[in-house]
Amino acid sequence: MKIIKQINLVIFIILCSIGYAQTNYYLSSSMGSDSNKGHKSKPWKSLEKISKQKLKPGDTVFFKTGDTFKGHFVVNGSGNLNQPIVITSYDSGDKPILTGQLDKEQGGDFREAIYVNNNEHIVFEDLEIQNNRLKPRLEYNNAHSFGIYIHNSSNKVMHNFIFRRMTFRNVYSLVYVDPSNQNAFNQFEVAAIRFFSDWDKAHIDNVLVEDCYFTDLQRFGIHIKHAQGKKGKDHRHTNLIFRRNEFSKIGGTCILPSRTRNCLIEYNIFDQPGAKTNDRMIGRGSAVWNYYSVNTVIQYNQCIGIRGILDSHGIHVDHHNKDTVVQYNYMEDCEGGFVEILGDNERATYRFNISKNDGWRQNPNWKNSNHTIWLNNKINGKGGHESNNSFIYNNTIILDRKDYPFQTAIDINALNTRIFNNIFYAVNGSGIGTKQMILKDSLSAVKNNFFLGEISKRFMDRDDHKLLGKPSSGSVNENDVNDLPNTINSGTPYIGEFAHPRFPVEASFVFSSVEETPTKDFFNQPIDENYSPNIGANNSKNGALYFEGVGVHVLNPIASGLIILGGVEDTYDYKLLDILGKVKQEGRISKQHPNVAIAALKHGVYEMILERNSKKISIKLLIT
Repeated sequence: MKIIKQINLVIFIILCSIGYAQTNYYLSSSMGSDSNKGHKSKPWKSLEKISKQKLKPGDTVFFKTGDTFKGHFVVNGSGNLNQPIVITSYDSGDKPILTGQLDKEQGGDFREAIYVNNNEHIVFEDLEIQNNRLKPRLEYNNAHSFGIYIHNSSNKVMHNFIFRRMTFRNVYSLVYVDPSNQNAFNQFEVAAIRFFSDWDKAHIDNVLVEDCYFTDLQRFGIHIKHAQGKKGKDHRHTNLIFRRNEFSKIGGTCILPSRTRNCLIEYNIFDQPGAKTNDRMIGRGSAVWNYYSVNTVIQYNQCIGIRGILDSHGIHVDHHNKDTVVQYNYMEDCEGGFVEILGDNERATYRFNISKNDGWRQNPNWKNSNHTIWLNNKINGKGGHESNNSFIYNNTIILDRKDYPFQTAIDINALNTRIFNNIFYAVNGSGIGTKQMILKDSLSAVKNNFFLGEISKRFMDRDDHKLLGKPSSGSVNENDVNDLPNTINSGTPYIGEFAHPRFPVEASFVFSSVEETPTKDFFNQPIDENYSPNIGANNSKNGALYFEGVGVHVLNPIASGLIILGGVEDTYDYKLLDILGKVKQEGRISKQHPNVAIAALKHGVYEMILERNSKKISIKLLIT
């Protein structure tokens, strides 16, 4: 079954890129008329007109660039595996805008701009979707607003939805909810893209969202949800990929997989989730969290500037999940903290992540509201729901906020938690676990962690094989975290109770690029099972990162202000690309000028490419 699904989606994606248009329909709000034929030279005008047109497999709907279309586009028809329906734009210029907004005289604003109900095999490309609801519409809940709503109210599985190069912005409902009111918060449904199945109805299968941009949203970027149903059915949406998207200033969470099976979230930029740049924003949310989901991989993302009165960690694992892996991510300035694993999870793993200055929230009503590590055993306020077999290893956790130092909590109430091979680095007045430290897990294993700076003594005492360090320079500066030689080859081997938890990659084709167990670190340095691993997220055996085939190397993989290079004997052109593959800086290095100033760059993960005589070599590094 897995092979068939993989072949089907691959065929669907290939055919989408080739194009099999049977009938083309053109719309222009500025030049069209609904009395026209819908041809390119004589386009239709309104969303009402295209909503009445029965679409068939292979049809393509084109919206004119630069135009704004107000109203409600109901996609009327399905494609098939070989001939999807494609909804896109034509001509050059700004993406066409589709919005559910209408005047009060026209009945008020729609719940969503685009509605897909019980149809499938649809591709959305090169459009901008908005839905800022300001005027109520009788048939819709004022607390709901969506950009695109994919809705299954049938007993038939809906297959194959692709979103590429889309922009989503300005999606708001007519109401505001207090983020501290948990019940109201849970019921608040506003999202740029919503996937939803009604009670006891079939699920949605095969979703790809890539190269899209999300900004100025009241709560969610993408929300996947199933209303459950009768016992004996899985009631989970399946096979979802969210890749290379950028989320900026999102009022809540960027991606929420709720009741999913086989979900991959990778290479995304999450910039300021939980924002309050608009007073109507909810102002609370981790970048990603999952709920009642099975097989979730969240990797190669960066989460920066997260805010919120509750939760609001970089990435957190909510309730009732199985096999969640959070790996190779960078998290910085996340108000809530780094690790958050709530009740009733099985095999939640945080590994090879780097966390910097996470967990500074101050809440007078909740002493331990900010955490470096938090494993909670409560659901709806009731205890007894301990998560089991959680793994927290080979992460690098840095607290170094000179201007506003802070103290974090470590709270663990769980079963069989492994915490090993991590760097805990707290300097310049900040402290890890010094605000509160509770570890209620008689079966926990804490081993071979490296501690430098102000760390809870009670937490360190739980580690019988701890390593203590101080910066080799004798004082603390921004590059000392790169100079910790006693972390090299000092980790506990991945055997016995410290063996890598195996991830079931065979469960779905979406994990074709995911490893069953890791063979590399955060910086793509190999992990050799024949040697002891390093402590922390960098497994380089001398701390530096070498460009393949030459002697050039980066001495500070975690770089601040300046990339320091060694072994530069020739002249190279260089480029710095963010994780979306966009060039953010370029220039030249030489023996006389080997280093690269990076003060103007945003913090995050970058690829550094060197080029000489048409030969390109690259490494991954972190700018903080």
